[in-house]
Amino acid sequence: MNYRFKYLFRRVFRQADRFTLLNLTPALIYLAGLALLFIGFFTAEDDTMVRVLYSAVGFTAAVWIFSMVILNKNEAYVKDSILKVNYIPLYLRILPTMIYQTIMFIIFITMYSAFAALFVDNWMMNIYSLIYYILLGVILVIPFTMLFLGASIHINTSKINPILFIIVLLIVPVFYLPEQLPSVIENILSLNPFYYVINGLQNNAIHQAWSVNRLPYDVLYVAQVAILYLWMFEAYSKMKIQLYNDKNSMPDL
Repeated sequence: MNYRFKYLFRRVFRQADRFTLLNLTPALIYLAGLALLFIGFFTAEDDTMVRVLYSAVGFTAAVWIFSMVILNKNEAYVKDSILKVNYIPLYLRILPTMIYQTIMFIIFITMYSAFAALFVDNWMMNIYSLIYYILLGVILVIPFTMLFLGASIHINTSKINPILFIIVLLIVPVFYLPEQLPSVIENILSLNPFYYVINGLQNNAIHQAWSVNRLPYDVLYVAQVAILYLWMFEAYSKMKIQLYNDKNSMPDL
């Protein structure tokens, strides 16, 4: 267990050693969003900037979730590292990316709120709700990473990544407010677990922390995730063998 912990600790803080640009791209996007907010608070009204903050948090949350899935594919295919006498387990390969990207996301989301507090009185996001929704996001990413890896065995997913990201942006409230949608469409979109996580982070950023009124959505989310994990536990043992035996030791970039 000790050598696995050392590997995990080492890889978390050496994410830029390989796939450097890809691993740093999310942080660059978060930094651009921070610069946009900083400029906006000097030039726009408070109401406008709250709306921009809402969208910026939604966009960065989508980048955070999507980047973890994509970058985990890269790490899963790397076969040049050996731990003791065995290949590094698949779950241990993907954990460093998830931890690193989540740390970066937390840092920048906190900075977004801190910038807002500089210009708007009594502005502070709820730290407990932030941690809660981030944990939900991490839990959700794991089975979707397995699903993406399973698909990558059969097709070149690199060619469809931009399309997938656009789809993610369209099914979560980044470019629109949920209230602007017809109630039927809003109810359908709210069934999407990504929608629940990202919208929760957005609401928390604008002073709408988690409350018991959201409990029915939590129950729905848990049920959906439970189904995904049941599939993942069934597919994991077969998938890791397929990945280890794949002829391509590195993914197509």
